[in-house]
Amino acid sequence: MNHGAAQVVLLGVRHHGPGSARAVAAALSAFEPDRILIEGPGDADPLIPLVGADGMEPPVALLAYREQDPKVSAFWPFAAFSPEWTALQYAATRGIEAGFCDLPAAVSLSGEPEADAEGADGPDPIAQLAEAAGYADPEAWWEDVVEHRGGQYGEDETGRRATGGEPLAAFDAVAEAMAAVREHAPTPRRDALREAHMRMVLRAALADGAQRVAVVCGAYHVPALSGICDGCETTPPTAAADKRLLASLPKQSKATVTKLTWVPWTHSRLSYHSGYGAGIGSPGWYQHLFDTDDHIAERWLASVAELLRAERYPVSSAHLIEGVRLAESLAALRGRPMPGLAELTEATVAVLCEGREEPLALIGRELVVGETLGSVPSGVPTVPLAADLTREAKRLRVPRTAAQKQYNLDLRNATDLDRSKLFHRLGLLGIDWAVAVGSRGSGTFRESWDVTWEPLFEVRLVEAAVWGTTVLAAATAKVLDTAAQTEALGSLTVLVQRALTADLPDAVDPLIAQVQNRAALDTDIGDLATALPPLANILRYGDVRGTRADGLHTVVRGIAVRIAIGLPPACVNVDDDAARALAPALGKVHAAIQTLDEDAIREPWVQALRQVADLGGSGAHGLLVGRATRLLSDAGLFHAEDVAARMAKALSRGTEPADAAGWLEGFLAGSGLVLAHDKTLLRLIDDWLAELDPDRFEQVLPLLRRTFSTFSTPEQRTIGERAAQLGRADRSTPDAPAATLPTGIAADWFAAALPTVRLLLTGQNPDTEASAPATPPSPDKSLEPAP
Repeated sequence: MNHGAAQVVLLGVRHHGPGSARAVAAALSAFEPDRILIEGPGDADPLIPLVGADGMEPPVALLAYREQDPKVSAFWPFAAFSPEWTALQYAATRGIEAGFCDLPAAVSLSGEPEADAEGADGPDPIAQLAEAAGYADPEAWWEDVVEHRGGQYGEDETGRRATGGEPLAAFDAVAEAMAAVREHAPTPRRDALREAHMRMVLRAALADGAQRVAVVCGAYHVPALSGICDGCETTPPTAAADKRLLASLPKQSKATVTKLTWVPWTHSRLSYHSGYGAGIGSPGWYQHLFDTDDHIAERWLASVAELLRAERYPVSSAHLIEGVRLAESLAALRGRPMPGLAELTEATVAVLCEGREEPLALIGRELVVGETLGSVPSGVPTVPLAADLTREAKRLRVPRTAAQKQYNLDLRNATDLDRSKLFHRLGLLGIDWAVAVGSRGSGTFRESWDVTWEPLFEVRLVEAAVWGTTVLAAATAKVLDTAAQTEALGSLTVLVQRALTADLPDAVDPLIAQVQNRAALDTDIGDLATALPPLANILRYGDVRGTRADGLHTVVRGIAVRIAIGLPPACVNVDDDAARALAPALGKVHAAIQTLDEDAIREPWVQALRQVADLGGSGAHGLLVGRATRLLSDAGLFHAEDVAARMAKALSRGTEPADAAGWLEGFLAGSGLVLAHDKTLLRLIDDWLAELDPDRFEQVLPLLRRTFSTFSTPEQRTIGERAAQLGRADRSTPDAPAATLPTGIAADWFAAALPTVRLLLTGQNPDTEASAPATPPSPDKSLEPAP
């Protein structure tokens, strides 16, 4: 397009398209522009010089966020194979002036117009062109026409990419095709606004004296910039018309001030739609297309083979040869210029994986998508909180990486302890860079974390910056603010525990004071029971981390005593929902008090449990009575005879079946091993069930099924076996029926195996016993169960 003596070329591309990126590089080299305009937020121009700085490695993204409300944000991602990134690099390496020409990010974040992928408000032009060409899949059409050919690239007989023809010819063809599509469809409002702004920026560049301007933008926008078509018009709108259209945009205010910066990005995040960039599902494959000049299929399958071999899949050179042949045959049958990812995937399954699809998840994660993480220079503008995290991560040797890494920390080591504190502080800020996965060992000095950096954390750092300029200060302010808005006592004590593990000294004392004040006013036993375990855990294990919790012991003792006093009345005249809410808390409180090992706290609690266990038939809920009985039994405070007597009373004829079932549920909750090892208790339950009439049995059965469903499979199997034996006569009595052996040839085989079976069951080897019989033992003796 000519503008007086100036020249303008419009390079319509597909965002994140490797073929488009190669074509842009060739076109820029041929055209040699003195100004490059790129589709992107217009207010990000000051960040363009950083593209050529040391440390800038794609994938990266422009992050825009509203200064007073960082949650309002957007990304404009760039990969190495993005045509816009190719243009930015071309300008940076040659000292050519470059700028973004799309609407400013401040406008995109204002809500008018809403951000979307290109052309999303209207018809999909790629889909229409693909349909006209006889393709059911628009992605496959674009790849065949542009990506696999590199815009104007083909492959010679050796599989090497070969250039040919005029570098700008492919872009002219794309522009003509887009013009044909847009001629019959209205332009969505958002695209009309964007294109008006692009035209204004282009006019300004020409007025500024640029003579050779290259514009890199989405193919959809090319007709509007060239004047080939804008709706039904054959000439572009005038500058005055564009100004009137843009005047309808909302005015910017102090509340909508927008900040921009560069942030690292990952290949996996390129699948998300954000800013101008349409998402892609196979960035690793696109990177391969961009980086590889020859034998694309062969090199891809070689990477697949290397990955599979590392996972101990037997992949040979013959597999690779046959896999390439199959992929090329599939492409030829489908009329494609070269094998695409679909053909290579099918060849991988059929040949390299020998029909197994299980490895596809691994290949997709490691190769098709990949977890490449970009980087940005140290001079990139950032919020102070992000800068502090960068310093801390460097000091503690915790690099930001998209690949998951596990850290097994020993809290007795100063560096590991500081790492733990950092991870806990970030968790309080909602930045889950590190996720706790339990302890590597059984001691309290161990912690294990899975650490994976996500680009989204850049936004959360900006959001968390309102709480402070350092991770420590921000976590302290955030936890105190959360506590002020927390009503539940249990949730408040969890915050105390988290503040102590994160080592927030300025937050601990205010939080403990708040807990003490709230506990003094709280009369709900359930709330107090929920609050105690976290506090007890702090007292028991807090010294491992070297944390300070002055005054916490007084709070814990006060809460424990209040629970002990209020527990028996709280178990009387309560409904099922209240009982089910309180029962699990009893076990947690009991465990917490046991860890404290303090008579002044433990004795009142044990006395309270005894009172609850004695409340059977006095209006107390059976679930709570049974739970208290089990806790005392496990602690060795009730003997087996006491438990059997209490169970017999709970299951007596005078007890309603639903109450008896509740008692059983409370007693058996969490583990059924007691029934696997105590035949007396199992027989009591069996006899009780046998005596129920059909109607009551149907009433109780769902309750018992719910209880037994909580047992592990081995527990269920063992209890079933023990129950099946209850009705049998004791095999040691003279009246026990004799077992019989099979007859015929099978009897000889069976008899020959008996010494081995006896050795496995009893540990006694007949061959080494002086009294061992020379012939197999009699059938009735050999089948006796092992002692």
